[in-house]
Amino acid sequence: MLESASNNDVLLSISINDLPLARLHLTVRADAALHLPPYAGSMLRGAFGHALLALAPLPHTDGQPCALAHHCPYCQVFATPALPGHSLQKFSNMPQAYVIEPPLGGEQRLRAGQEWGFSLVLIGKALAHLPIVIQAWERALRCGLGVQRSRCTLLAVHAEQQPTPLWQAGPAPAAPWAPAPLPPAAPLDGHATLHLRTPLRLQQRGQIANAGQLGARLLLIALARRWQLLLDVHLGAQAPQQDFARLSAQADALTLTGHQLQWFDWGRYSARQQREMRLGGLLGSVQLKGKLAPFSELLHLGQWLHVGKNATMGMGGYSLTASSVCAASN
Repeated sequence: MLESASNNDVLLSISINDLPLARLHLTVRADAALHLPPYAGSMLRGAFGHALLALAPLPHTDGQPCALAHHCPYCQVFATPALPGHSLQKFSNMPQAYVIEPPLGGEQRLRAGQEWGFSLVLIGKALAHLPIVIQAWERALRCGLGVQRSRCTLLAVHAEQQPTPLWQAGPAPAAPWAPAPLPPAAPLDGHATLHLRTPLRLQQRGQIANAGQLGARLLLIALARRWQLLLDVHLGAQAPQQDFARLSAQADALTLTGHQLQWFDWGRYSARQQREMRLGGLLGSVQLKGKLAPFSELLHLGQWLHVGKNATMGMGGYSLTASSVCAASN
């Protein structure tokens, strides 16, 4: 856990060891021509959700709580039940225990037989459901992606920075696996740069913040709030608590400068709402300056957690650089 360098620094109750999480890399083969849209996170999330729901032990009727919510993989991974009366969450949905990181590089058209891949971050209780998560991805890819339902095959799953797959296609079961600890967070000395890899959607007064509205407090409180909610969902009464009043005061003393920030606009069709939804966000980089030492672990964790709205489909992903900080690979 981080301790402040002086009495004026916030003591943040944040440790990368508080809650296990892991990034997995999935290698896939397109068995038919496949069109990957400009941002494929929504397409992958929808396919995963439908496949995981099909494998759930009980049917899920709209508006009815699952009788097995504490054990159901669909509830524990994809549809976390709300914590009643939680002070940080005014809405019905809690942060989910996964993040899909789609392939970057914009729109792609893949030919049959071509390999491609994406990443998946599993958090807390979701890690215990890894076998059924892999089974769900097998099913989702086999059923097909996109409007054309282009069939694909899951070939292998690798843990981050591990050359040997923990699972590969074939009759052999997944190898025993436990997530390795995240690499330690290096101290931040005075400045750090966040390179926004996927669109950042931070909400301010009910609207998505533009480049002129983006500030250090908005960014850091959103990230701290996301981490706190995940801790509370997965650890319950044992979850460490952050001091948000002091955290906000410290964040107010920092400066945030955007570099080549641009708005990336994209849309997806919502079957539930039966309409096209626009989900734009900011791309580019932002530099934080000031007393950053208390925020080192929080910003480090954010490279796996993502930040802002629609994080489950990979929005708000970034890498962190500073003179003494190595960014997490994706």
